[in-house]
Amino acid sequence: MKLKIEKLIFEGFGLGHSDDGRTLFVRKSVPGDELEVKIIKEKKSFAEAEIQELIKPSDIRIKPECPYSDKCGGCEHMNISYENQLRLKGEIFNETLSRAKLNIKAEPIIAGSKSDLYYRNSIRFFFIEKDGQISFARHNYLYENGFVEVEKCFLQSETCNGILETLKKYINENIEDKKSFWQLKIREGKQTGQFMVELITHFDDLPGEKGIVECLKNIDGIESIYHVVAPNRSLKNMHRRLLFGSPIIYEKIGKFKFQISPESFFQTNSLGVKTLYDTIKEFADVKIGDTVLDLYCGTGTIGIYLSTLAKKVIGVELVPEAIRDAKDNAKINHISNCEFICTDVSKYCDSLRTTNLPAGRQGHQPPTIILDPPRAGLSKEIVQNISKTKFKRIIYTSCNPATFARDIKVFEEYGLNLKKVQPIDMFPQTHHIECVGLLELVK
Repeated sequence: MKLKIEKLIFEGFGLGHSDDGRTLFVRKSVPGDELEVKIIKEKKSFAEAEIQELIKPSDIRIKPECPYSDKCGGCEHMNISYENQLRLKGEIFNETLSRAKLNIKAEPIIAGSKSDLYYRNSIRFFFIEKDGQISFARHNYLYENGFVEVEKCFLQSETCNGILETLKKYINENIEDKKSFWQLKIREGKQTGQFMVELITHFDDLPGEKGIVECLKNIDGIESIYHVVAPNRSLKNMHRRLLFGSPIIYEKIGKFKFQISPESFFQTNSLGVKTLYDTIKEFADVKIGDTVLDLYCGTGTIGIYLSTLAKKVIGVELVPEAIRDAKDNAKINHISNCEFICTDVSKYCDSLRTTNLPAGRQGHQPPTIILDPPRAGLSKEIVQNISKTKFKRIIYTSCNPATFARDIKVFEEYGLNLKKVQPIDMFPQTHHIECVGLLELVK
């Protein structure tokens, strides 16, 4: 079936229409491409297809730097120049707002950093074994359980790629039984040069443990090596033990230093975090003596970044390990005006109307609320509870434009208005878009 790609849509698909008017979504396609495609998945209102032949390439199609790009599920848009990626993502973001019937146009999209390659600070690989030899793989975007064997990844640093090469060589030359190896996760402090390596097996033992540790600890920058046991090849109910070095590594954002533990979430693009946090800081406009309520605070990074002017920062997060890291991060940075509470955000929001938050500037200023929820966004109950609370303004940070737009529509029902929204490209080469929105009560 011949198809011309009309535009990009969110989730990394190119969109086109067949001769009979059917809507087709095609991954790895570029607006303007003329293709021969094959339908691989039928839906009620559309179908997904894969490229069989590139009949005529788009004028904006380029040759990907990564040789695995055509099959790897890690990058959808490496076949488009970064300048055009930004332009297309800006269009996609505004279309998302328009489809949700939000009467606002976003600010021009900005890049998180100057680096559109080698920017990731965390990445996960799968061990695959063939003819008694192991290699590393990423997910194949075409197959639910398929893999693409890779020698390196162009989104992580050369040191991380060197870890892959060193570990693969050692295991293949020194370890006979390789069946236990399942995954490898590498975390990196981009500003500190520190690395954490997690070797994940689905059995309790780590074959060749001593040799692997000796092999890895000699790589400059590796501060931490863990063995993680994932029963039944599941990331739930994992348990880990430290094999070498420190239980944590550190990263810096501006003048602040943050610890990263194996369980903690940290923004994937360290180099772009400062851009993101500076945007939040600009929108929040925290004045001396203000109170900041940081919901879904994670390890406390946003709250701490805003703490220099605030009288009080209160962070709320359900994950105990994240709250532990948040408290440690406050101590590391000698911040005394941050309080972190381990509780469900929904329950905390429900109690906000009866909770006496610390008084802000002049003793009566309501808090500025920072929201940074998971990709799924907010429940209507949380939106309702927040909307009925006294606040100065709400800053909503999201990595999912669709759920962001959905939640803003619900906020509108309670008298709030999206005054400004800034999309930020924190994930070059992929379909993901981060954004920061400013919400205020309609006067």
